[in-house]
Amino acid sequence: MDCSATKKYLDILRERYDGCSDYRIAQLLHVSKACVSRWSNGKVGLGDESAARLADLCGLDPVKVLTELHLEKAKSRATRQYYEEVLRRTGTAQLVVLSTLFYYLAPMVTGYTTL
Repeated sequence: MDCSATKKYLDILRERYDGCSDYRIAQLLHVSKACVSRWSNGKVGLGDESAARLADLCGLDPVKVLTELHLEKAKSRATRQYYEEVLRRTGTAQLVVLSTLFYYLAPMVTGYTTL
């Protein structure tokens, strides 16, 4: 099993909490230290509840985190393609929202109009 997304998000959590230990991660995510060790060693991926908690602790989009983790666990090509499409659509939607916010907020921040 490819656990690169799990490892990536654990690294983000460690960085966010000043290089915290597996024990501290276990406390933050309400799991056992052995569970964190299995994640860190790539034996299993993060479950949905732990992933959602991690996203919340790190200020990340939980939909993106959960989708990447489901993609990591996907066994069939069709399932992988589905989650890749969800990630693509999520990214596009965020880009539209950010562009719209920039259009309306830029004049307030910079003093220049966007027209």
